Amino acid sequence: MPLFYGDASGPPGISVHGSVAVELEWALASAWRLEFQRDHPSLARLYSGSPSLAERVMEFWPKDAVTSCGGSIELIALAHHVGLLACTEPAQLLANLDKACSDAPLDLPLRSETEADQAALRNRLARLRGSAKLRSSYVHLVTDVWSGLVADWEGYGRAEVEGAVTRARQRMSRSQAWREVAGPGLCTNHDDLLNELVGQLGPQGSISIVPAYFAHLGMVADLPGTMVIGIRAPDLRSGARGQTEGLARNLKALSDATRLAMVRSLHSSPMTVTELATAFSLAQPTVSNHVRVLRDAGIVRHRPEGGQRKLELDTEALRDILGRLGQVFGPAAAEPLH
Repeated sequence: MPLFYGDASGPPGISVHGSVAVELEWALASAWRLEFQRDHPSLARLYSGSPSLAERVMEFWPKDAVTSCGGSIELIALAHHVGLLACTEPAQLLANLDKACSDAPLDLPLRSETEADQAALRNRLARLRGSAKLRSSYVHLVTDVWSGLVADWEGYGRAEVEGAVTRARQRMSRSQAWREVAGPGLCTNHDDLLNELVGQLGPQGSISIVPAYFAHLGMVADLPGTMVIGIRAPDLRSGARGQTEGLARNLKALSDATRLAMVRSLHSSPMTVTELATAFSLAQPTVSNHVRVLRDAGIVRHRPEGGQRKLELDTEALRDILGRLGQVFGPAAAEPLH
């Protein structure tokens, strides 16, 4: 599978959808490629937090079944084989993965790959098809990789992919040119190869544009009757800004020393506005203004207690803020509150 690292910007039947299989392919490839991990904090945490997992990924296949880029295109082929290429529900794909392996297709075109990688991928599929033990180990490995990413997928990735799918479908409503549909998320130095492969699809072929949250840049996978063109979601220019705008608003609410001290006090125990005013020697209207800012940011909330309205810290909101900081800064970010 050509994985594209450079800069850049159909036939009937263009479709746009997310794909857990494509997400997992990027995650597996990232065990081999440190630049992918450096580019995506989720992948950096996945493997820096579990070096043995990276070793398992890289040592799973024998030498004659290792691809040049460390990719796992067979996973995308298996998902396509059982009709789950467009599946965005991890549990559904993982539940059907053993069955997909048991009758894995061995006659894939794979024109997007070098001859050596074609042989390696067919070797993988043949091994999976012929060994129940290997299939079990493979499903277990893929499941373990995904378990380290599921929180980020559900917290951020799924929404980012859905947004990218919507934008690409809007582009498709204006143009049937696949490059325009893919938009700025596709970066490739392999234009000639792409043009040739798309040109060979024929009228019965289809193109699947797949935005992926864990993508580095772009990818192509040549499957029976389908050309999978992976793009990055969010795109490099607007997506990162959109992901951090909400975080910036949260951090602005915490940037005042008095509000931050109030958050620390509320972490110990809920308090009323009056109690906060007394504790900080402030007028009650001043405290109310600080509380309003924190409440609007979702950091504190009111809780009825007896005849009073106590303020309490929303620890889940703080975990979310710290988690998003982790997305920005990677493994060096602070640990969430417990």
